[in-house]
Amino acid sequence: MNSLWIFLLLVNAASLALMGFDKLSAEAKSERVPELWFFLISVAGGFMGVVLGVFVFHHKVSKRSFQLKIGVAAILAIVILFFLARGR
Repeated sequence: MNSLWIFLLLVNAASLALMGFDKLSAEAKSERVPELWFFLISVAGGFMGVVLGVFVFHHKVSKRSFQLKIGVAAILAIVILFFLARGR
C-alpha cells in the first residue's frame, strides 16, 4: 500500500471523527467546529469521510450551503489527487 492510500485512509478517518465530534458538540450546545475545517480537510482528500459522517451521524443533512462547499471541495480534491497520482 503506497503512502497516498495510507494518507487518504487517515485523512478520511479524521474527517469522519471530526463530523462525529461536531455532532456531539451541537447536541451539547458547546463550541462547534468551523465549516472551514471541513472544507479544508475535504480538499486534502477527506471528503469521503465528511460525506459518510453526514449519513452516519445524520449531521448537516439539511444545510445546503455546507453540502455545496463539500461538493466543491471534493471536486478540487479529485483534481489534486489525479495530478498527484499521474505524476508518479
